[in-house]
Order: sequence, then structure tokens, then C-alpha cells
Amino acid sequence: MFSKVLCCSIIAAGAASQVSADLVNPEIPAWRGDAGTQYYGWDSFSSAYNAPNFNDSGDAGGMLFNFAEGAMLTGSGNIYNQIGGLELHVYGYGPLEQAVLNVASMGTEMDYANVSLWVGDGIAGQMFTYDTFATNFYEEIPGFGANVSTSYTWDLSTYTGAITEWAFFVNGTAPHNVLDAVSVDIFSGAVPTPSVLVLFGVTGLYRRRRQ
Repeated sequence: MFSKVLCCSIIAAGAASQVSADLVNPEIPAWRGDAGTQYYGWDSFSSAYNAPNFNDSGDAGGMLFNFAEGAMLTGSGNIYNQIGGLELHVYGYGPLEQAVLNVASMGTEMDYANVSLWVGDGIAGQMFTYDTFATNFYEEIPGFGANVSTSYTWDLSTYTGAITEWAFFVNGTAPHNVLDAVSVDIFSGAVPTPSVLVLFGVTGLYRRRRQ
């Protein structure tokens, strides 16, 4: 199913290239950087439409697409759509127990209520709405909209299905919608501490000797 899912004016465009919000006060999970976690960050984009933007910071393997026609890249590397809202998909592979998504946008605002996470096992999958949502920064730009940083969290630790791939979906609401930056944190599962691994090794050795 993952493969199937995969399968304004010039003045406003100039303003979009000059105004930059980036992620302001992003939600950073306490477990970022721990074993069993991944981080993906996008601060600049290379493709405005129907082609992957690979993350430019963090672990390799994240892909961000915009599937809304009419989008263009601004001089500062943002994705800007002057004729409609953006249609953003963020893809990655691997297990997932918890996730945190941060999005920085400008101009017209995103459809915050309908941000979602899809997880799958390569054959089937399931969609989840977010568990928490926060507006971490809001700055109105007269005549242009607003600079907004938002964050979303999911806890799938009780999900019983296998997860080998995942996707986030974020949409804009109207023309003059700009994507500035995105980050994704994934907690893929607890990893045994070195002391536990040593204990397992000692126990196995002891059992082999007894045999």
C-alpha cells in the first residue's frame, strides 16, 4: 500500500522568498538521539512538485513530496503554491512506536485539524489522527498571512500490527501557502542497555557450559 500511496502574484512570490520563519520553539522529544530513534529534518527543498525532497539533516531515508500542482520553489528554498494549498506527504521506512512532527509554514495556513499518520507492513496499513497538537509560534504578517510553527505527536505503542513503513499527510487550505521547514522524530522501540546485553550473554554462556 505504501507504494500505491507514493504511486498568487509575483509580488507575493517575492515576499515569500524574503520572509522566513523556520521551526520556532519546535517540540523536541526527550528521547531524540537515543538508541532506537531516528530524526529527519528539512530546512530547504529542491523539488516543488511530484518529486522527492530528501531530508538535509538527521538520519538518511526521509522523503517529502508536494503533490499539489502549481507549486514553485522560492529563492530561500521554500515550497510555495500561488494557486492552491500544498499537499504534503512525508515518507520513511522502519518500525514506529512514537512520532513527533513539526511543521513551519507561511502565508495562508495549514489544515491543522486533518494532519495524519499512516503506518503499514508492506501489504496493509492504518491511518491515525494525532494525539496532541500545539501551536508553538504564531506571527501575523500583514497582507501575507502568518508565520506558524506547529507540532503533532502520536503514540502507537499499543498498536498490535507490524510497522515497516510510515507516512505523514499535511495539507494547506488556500492559495499562497508556503512550506518553510519540517522535522520528524521517530521512536522505533526500546533497545536493551549494554548491561542487559551483557547479562544475556553471560546467561547464554552459563547455559551452554551446563549442557
